[in-house]
Amino acid sequence: MKYIIFTFNGEGLPLAKHLQDEGQEVIVGQVENFKSVLTTMEKRRNGEESTFKKNRRLSLYKNLVEKIPVDMLLKKMKRIKNKKEYFVFFDFNHLFRYAEQVKEMGFIHGNFPTEKDRLFEIDRDGAKDFVKKYYPYIKITEKEEFRSIHRAKIFLKNTDSSWVIKGKSENALTFIPTTNDVELAKYQVIETMEAFKDYYEESGFILEQKISSPIEITPEKIYYDGVPLAMNLDFENKPIGSGNISIQTYCAQDLVFPVSMESKIHDICFPPIVDKLAKRHKGLFVWDASLLIDKQTGTIYFGEFCPNRVGYNAFYTDLCQLPSTSYFFEQVVRKKSPFTLGTVGSSVTFFNILRDPHERNILSGASIDYTSDVSKNVWPFDIYKKKKTDKMRIVGSDWYLAVVTGAATTIDEAVRNLYKNVEQCSFPGAYYRPKSDYLSMDYPTSILNRLRYGLQKKLYTLPFPVTF
Repeated sequence: MKYIIFTFNGEGLPLAKHLQDEGQEVIVGQVENFKSVLTTMEKRRNGEESTFKKNRRLSLYKNLVEKIPVDMLLKKMKRIKNKKEYFVFFDFNHLFRYAEQVKEMGFIHGNFPTEKDRLFEIDRDGAKDFVKKYYPYIKITEKEEFRSIHRAKIFLKNTDSSWVIKGKSENALTFIPTTNDVELAKYQVIETMEAFKDYYEESGFILEQKISSPIEITPEKIYYDGVPLAMNLDFENKPIGSGNISIQTYCAQDLVFPVSMESKIHDICFPPIVDKLAKRHKGLFVWDASLLIDKQTGTIYFGEFCPNRVGYNAFYTDLCQLPSTSYFFEQVVRKKSPFTLGTVGSSVTFFNILRDPHERNILSGASIDYTSDVSKNVWPFDIYKKKKTDKMRIVGSDWYLAVVTGAATTIDEAVRNLYKNVEQCSFPGAYYRPKSDYLSMDYPTSILNRLRYGLQKKLYTLPFPVTF
């Protein structure tokens, strides 16, 4: 097949490079206009993209893959005659406006997110109403909404519970207090609100009641033309620091593997309504629902949806378990599962913590390198070349520098392979969570402790051997 990839922030660019390295024909269209990826809800509350940030974003993967402005790509696509030869991949569901145009052109292979899909992710109230209506085994945590830091501080002073803060703007981080002491937890949330006041008040924010030491598990189900193909389990470490006691990222480490759709956790996360939604979507459709389980009571709470888009890093951790990146797309188009029960994937994220000493922006320009032996397992986000013969260099668009993966048929071997691959990478100034932390059972929310909890509760069985 030939591949067309649409992106705004560049999440799909590592995918493009891997396909290209496999000898596949790939072209990428990058969205230039920030407002074109916003829903009506987001346009009312989101600010502007600075010229500085835009220029760095548009420099991603310069001289590495064929990349053109998205409007130019759409014009080229209108002239394509045999549209069945192409798989069109939209790397995020905020690209729904472009997906609609591509479907109208007659392209049939791809994933085609809609605005409704996007709203499931960003409209937290709407998502929770959906869960209340269709998910009989999942509960909703209490929450309060605010526009003002001042009003939130008054609320916190008069409550006896711990709370998590979640911003409605993508710039506003989710912060979970690192202590179970209620008064100290309040203090941490107040300090965080005040430190990032502009981000939280830009679009408003939510205080959500904290679950003490939650067991977080995210099942993901994959369909093609409404046909269910596979289910994976994703265990993420989101905080940047070891022990899960620091600020959250999108994903700092993960463990991902396929499991049987006969599992108990399948019925919890994928009630009949999900199959109905999948049948309304042409091509690839992905649905997940993160679970937050209170270990003390066993109550299962809803985390969030990321509908009709793959998860990052999870997608790269999926792909590292396959013979090639293109194999995934070739199989799903045939309506076959690309995964083999018994494989295990793991990943770790490299974060660029260096800052320009004068402007305090993410430091750009440093060269990065990794050996050809591990290129299949390296998924760089923040790179470009000054010219095609130059070394790969850091753009400085975001602190997410790269994801490194490792696969095997047991967890220990997958993690061992992962950190062997890490040793063959040179990312100056980068930070990543260590192997000892990945395999730790010294803190309750570690990956292995969460995995063991699910086994004890018979939420799933593992298609590979494991010892704790």
